[in-house]
Amino acid sequence: MAALCTYCGSTRKPHNDHVRAKKNGGVTTVIACAKCNQSKGAKQLMVWFRWVKRNDPYRWNRVVVHNSKKRSSIAAKVRRIHKE
Repeated sequence: MAALCTYCGSTRKPHNDHVRAKKNGGVTTVIACAKCNQSKGAKQLMVWFRWVKRNDPYRWNRVVVHNSKKRSSIAAKVRRIHKE
């Protein structure tokens, strides 16, 4: 089974993404597709979610749908941004 992007659920080009940017002391990694990982860059997670919501509606919809029934802290943040 292919690795799923933690953010949008894609199986294409999986990378390890630091949830908190490595340059900011982040050590926790998750699987992220190349598109999510590259667009997130060193942005904080909530900042990136707001950026995606504003600038990439297709990806934001994928993020919302993929995280809709999950109970993780990332999914909770997606739901909070989605309500804004």
